[in-house]
Amino acid sequence: MLRRLCALITLASVLGATTVWAAQLSRPQIEYSADSTIQSEEGTIQQHVYVTPTKERKEMLTGEGDGGIQIFRYDTKVMWILMPSEKMYMENSMITGKSKGTDTSQWTYEDTVMGEEMLNGMKTTKYKTIATSTDGKKYGGFSWRTKEGISIKQDLLYKEGNDKKRMLTELKNVMIGRQDPALFEIPEGFMKFDMAGMMSGAMGRPDMSGMPPPSTRKSGTRPQIVTPQETPPVQETEPPADDKSDIEKAGGMLKKLFGQ
Repeated sequence: MLRRLCALITLASVLGATTVWAAQLSRPQIEYSADSTIQSEEGTIQQHVYVTPTKERKEMLTGEGDGGIQIFRYDTKVMWILMPSEKMYMENSMITGKSKGTDTSQWTYEDTVMGEEMLNGMKTTKYKTIATSTDGKKYGGFSWRTKEGISIKQDLLYKEGNDKKRMLTELKNVMIGRQDPALFEIPEGFMKFDMAGMMSGAMGRPDMSGMPPPSTRKSGTRPQIVTPQETPPVQETEPPADDKSDIEKAGGMLKKLFGQ
């Protein structure tokens, strides 16, 4: 369980860091699925994507079901990260907080038509693209899009101050057709992962004394703080490592990660 919790946090950071890079320059006008590849200095990410004009699902799973799923709801401005193996999910706004970069309204785009090309079996128009965010970040390069607005390929250079990074995204095996609406919803039985509660425990704040185990706590409920009864003072001892709960272990790990 501890390994899964840490993996979920790591996955949120990794996937969130690629959101602006991999975002469509404009929403497509049709529904489709495809195999997606994202290449950067950090490595290569392979995903399977399901897309509609207002919704998007990105799956990055292993054969054992480990990994994660991103669901972008452009209609409601919310993004979910799901961990199917643990039936858990995280939720972020696409406008505020760490997910601000997912809001395409924060960017302006300039496209110059360079010509038409056949790419991965699709007829595309090649564009020279320059994008600028409201806080001064920039990226530019080339993009290949179909007449329906599907971004088949993007070869972009990102610049922030003196920092420059390159990213290549590409779609293959594009299948145009209606996508199941259930793909863009949180599956039944998934529990919301309370990042704030976990951080509170990691920083030593009063928090989890009355909270049920993660496997039984219902989504949307709040932990109750239990007021201890007055008892004669006793010598506190550190419980053996094997007796610690998964939440206590995860809290200890987060203390090390954040230097507290």
